[in-house]
Amino acid sequence: MSIRKRLIISNAAMIVMPILIIVFIIFLLSAVYSDGAVIGKHFKQQWQSMGEKNTELFLNLQKTASLDQEKFLNTDYLESLSEQLNRESVEIVIRKENDLLFTSNPQIKNDDLPPFGNEGYNPAGARVGEEHYSIRQHDFYFKDGSKASIFLLDDSASFVKFARTFFPILLMSLFLVYILTNVFLSYIVSRSVLQPVRQLSHASEKISKGDFDFVIKSKSKDELGQLIRTFDSMRGQLKESLELRDQYENNRKEMIANISHDLKTPITSILGYVEGLQDGIANSGDKREQYLDTIRSKATYMNRLIEELALYSKLDVNSLPFHFETVDIQAFIKDYLEEISEELIEKDVKVLFHSNISHPQARIDRDKLIRVMENIIFNSMKYMDKSPATINISIIEEKNMIKISVSDNGPGVPTEELAAIFNRFYRTDPARSTGGSGLGLAIASQIIEAHGGKMWAENVSTGGLRVNFTLKKPEDENDE
Repeated sequence: MSIRKRLIISNAAMIVMPILIIVFIIFLLSAVYSDGAVIGKHFKQQWQSMGEKNTELFLNLQKTASLDQEKFLNTDYLESLSEQLNRESVEIVIRKENDLLFTSNPQIKNDDLPPFGNEGYNPAGARVGEEHYSIRQHDFYFKDGSKASIFLLDDSASFVKFARTFFPILLMSLFLVYILTNVFLSYIVSRSVLQPVRQLSHASEKISKGDFDFVIKSKSKDELGQLIRTFDSMRGQLKESLELRDQYENNRKEMIANISHDLKTPITSILGYVEGLQDGIANSGDKREQYLDTIRSKATYMNRLIEELALYSKLDVNSLPFHFETVDIQAFIKDYLEEISEELIEKDVKVLFHSNISHPQARIDRDKLIRVMENIIFNSMKYMDKSPATINISIIEEKNMIKISVSDNGPGVPTEELAAIFNRFYRTDPARSTGGSGLGLAIASQIIEAHGGKMWAENVSTGGLRVNFTLKKPEDENDE
């Protein structure tokens, strides 16, 4: 249930409860000052529980009123009635017209009694001074036709007396119930609000101290429950972003260290050869030419390293633009191999190409994919230890992807290092490094991921390394 609904129900209950209490109090008061018809049955039972002697006395008076009304005019008979009363709280009155023939209590006047015609039981029938009496009334006629009534009054069965005794207690109980209800509703509603607020406050305090290793949960489906779940999701995302930031920072430091290391060696060589030229160590034309060739080679390596580093940085932050188009990937690779054929022949490298499909279509950026093929092939050539060197290129169709594999007959890579060859500045054997930047396969992997594919490596069972990558087919072809 939402907080809004809970507040509405709570406020409504706080309004309805006093109304119900007021209505009940009005009902009680109206019963006190009315003829008591509403609760007459309850007090009738109390009347019937009076002493048997008083009940018998009233029945005898009714019998006398029916058979011998003139007895009520006899003074001796009337005086004997007082002696027959069982208790002091019961009074007897006999009235003829407006005159009281007999009353056991002189304070009771005719005006205190109900008129002729109200035969029956009235729990709040008469008030004499400060006392209230319930009345049992029997009406009859004398022989001369005059109206008469017999009254039996009992103050112990009076509703007013009952109300005076219990009404203050009842009223206090009702108000106590009202207060407790409001306190209970306020506690329930405030608890449902304050508990999640405390959770959020505690969680915020932990985050402010840099502690993200906790989880806050809420089973509530209200707005605060949703807020807690959103807050915990934000905590998780913030934790991941900080971990990623730390990882990037560590990678940056590692990159700087690797760049420093890779630049230091050629720079040291260049400085050494320049000093050799300056000091006249290269005292012949051939030696000077050798020194200058070495300086140019080292400078070219440094320039390539800087270019590849700049390219990798752009790929890493997704700032390098791509221009995708649909091409025949088989024809594209054949054209590329033809362009580098002379260089392959010079280095005694044989390339074998085959495909199990004709005219496979793929979405690629031509220039970027050329960079991928170049990095893979020349990386294989760099570590080749056999002659003649052989490179196999194959194309396989896999559902909505085109798989391209480039394998060689070189030394391969230790199994535990296969996944690491796509990390920047990775070299399988630094001691055998031929001047590579260590960024070639990392750049190739980034470019393939930007194409929506993936790249991985595996060792060939007959020896050598196979690098695989996938490219997406055109979308219209996928829908066919």
